[in-house]
Amino acid sequence: MDRRPIEIDDLLRIRFPHDAAISPDASRVIFALARLDHDANEFKGNLWMVPTAGGAPVPFTADEARDVKPVWSPDGRWIAFLSNRGGKRRGRKKAAMQLWVMPADGGEAHQLTFFKAGVSQPAWSPDGRALAFISRGTLDKLESDPADADEVLVVREITRPKYKFDAMGFLEGFAHVWMVPADGGEPTRLTDGDFDHEFPAWLPGGHEVICVANRMPDADFSFTRDLWAADIRTLALRKITYNAGPCHSPVPSPDGGLIAFVGHDFHAKSATNFSVWVVPASGGAAVNLTAGFDRSVGNAVGSDARLAPMFSTPAWTPDGSALVFFATDSGRTHLYRVGATDHAVRALTDGAEVVADLSAAAGYVVYQRMSSTSLDELWVLPPAGQPRRLAGFNDDLLHGLDVGEPQPFTYAGVDGWQLGGWYLLPADFDRTRKYPAILRIHGGPHAAYGDTFNHYVHLLAAHGYVIMWTNPRGSQGHGEAFTRAVVGDWGGKDSRDILLGLDHVIAQGFVDPDRVAVTGGSYGGFMTNWLITHTNRFRCAVTEVCVSNLHSFYGTSDIGATWGELEWGANPWDDPERLLMQSPLSYVRNVTTPVLITANEADHRCPVEQSEQFYMALRKWRKEAVFLRFQDESHTMGSNGRPKPRIERLKRLIAWFDRYLQPATQPVAAARS
Repeated sequence: MDRRPIEIDDLLRIRFPHDAAISPDASRVIFALARLDHDANEFKGNLWMVPTAGGAPVPFTADEARDVKPVWSPDGRWIAFLSNRGGKRRGRKKAAMQLWVMPADGGEAHQLTFFKAGVSQPAWSPDGRALAFISRGTLDKLESDPADADEVLVVREITRPKYKFDAMGFLEGFAHVWMVPADGGEPTRLTDGDFDHEFPAWLPGGHEVICVANRMPDADFSFTRDLWAADIRTLALRKITYNAGPCHSPVPSPDGGLIAFVGHDFHAKSATNFSVWVVPASGGAAVNLTAGFDRSVGNAVGSDARLAPMFSTPAWTPDGSALVFFATDSGRTHLYRVGATDHAVRALTDGAEVVADLSAAAGYVVYQRMSSTSLDELWVLPPAGQPRRLAGFNDDLLHGLDVGEPQPFTYAGVDGWQLGGWYLLPADFDRTRKYPAILRIHGGPHAAYGDTFNHYVHLLAAHGYVIMWTNPRGSQGHGEAFTRAVVGDWGGKDSRDILLGLDHVIAQGFVDPDRVAVTGGSYGGFMTNWLITHTNRFRCAVTEVCVSNLHSFYGTSDIGATWGELEWGANPWDDPERLLMQSPLSYVRNVTTPVLITANEADHRCPVEQSEQFYMALRKWRKEAVFLRFQDESHTMGSNGRPKPRIERLKRLIAWFDRYLQPATQPVAAARS
């Protein structure tokens, strides 16, 4: 069978299964299936259902909108979900997600909420008569008609430090826990105060909803979070934990005696492993179940072809003796089981894969699975059996593509540390030739590369490039000491780790050392900027949603004054020189590399001013630079943004690399037969 190289527009052909939820009796799985709609310039998608025993998935909803986050009622008779259906009628500019409910066997969907601010995180009560959810709305902002036109904002008054967050925009009001009857009615707010609350979950008795909040006066300058319980009868709040750090994703044990959650105590600052903890539901000291497991709970390996959260709520086994979670280890993410009493951790899955977003019931676990050559699929792990594929939607697409297998390698980094990386060869690879190469650097820095499918990487290989990437110190998946090694030392040994990985690949003999580019986003953008201000070995560079000035990042990023101070150990008042000397902007006059800068104008994580400063400094010193600004896109546009800017971004990046790395006579990559 003839296969063709991957194309830019193949991004529009990918189907994204996500938000899988298994029924209480483990007989069925409902999930969202999304696609990028180029004409509408947005994600669209509906809910689908598949039997756990196997069989063809079938559509569950059919409205031309975006349906996500399905949750089963405890008796399995109803499905609640979030949808923006109907939100763009009669001039409404932006559709907010609302809570809907419909019979699990099909039928009409009924809308339960009408908040202009939208709602999130639905959770059924144990008796199935109500749902808890999160909203920033208030009763005086409820809509009687979801098709009402948006009001025009004249001025935004800001009085709190934490007033914006990436992908959420400017924060209006505070996030509270609400409750609404499942058969309709007026919602009731269960929490109060000028504090944000999230992750609602019901205790088995049905009289209390637990949530996560920081209700201290300095909440906006602290990462500390605690579990709270709201009594639905009296609206009284009680504090369950007294944590030293963040926590999220609480889940009560089957008998209601314990609450498990994910969190850490900040002992290693921003590099501390997230762990699975348990605390008595009545309150008391929390116990770290995974303290002896030197990996961080969650998935740190990203992909531009996946919709999945970094974290997922752990799942209790039916007898309450253990919990199931996932964690990243050396570029792979697997399911693990930890005993609630003995704290023993063992892996439940293995192989070259990255799993995410688990859901469990009756001993079954459903999750997303991806590898470096396969797109996201739904898999199921039975109580006593081997994992098996439940549903896949990209087989036809992949069968027609010439997708190579990235080659893993290990090498010695600084101080002799053993580091890992990968390279991907062009489709027409010929060992007798030398190819242009592109060095990619991940964000974070406490993220990781690994065995995921990346459309962008395969696209670059299809255009004749060797692509290489590594996990230098600071990356997740190698233990807390490894992750912490970059804290306070951005641009130090991490940069040398990366260059030693590049040297290792060049030494294989198939890379032209005079035609190498460097690129990365976020922390990867910082490192791209750092490398081109400290070496002239790259023919060209692409820096995306970057960090260039740690001093100004402190006050302009949504996390600059909190996470940034922890990560760098300095602030603009006590040690401004340290921040400036660790900023690529301070060395911009050294640049000899042509650089393409991309920034997203709705990016609150690495604000556009970071790119503006770097671009203006480059032009001041008459350096070769081009600046691309994408409107209305947040920090993660490259992986979950709208289709039109994503397609345009890929076209511009390919053109930039081709301009500097490809000679005019370079043959076009041919498909293998």
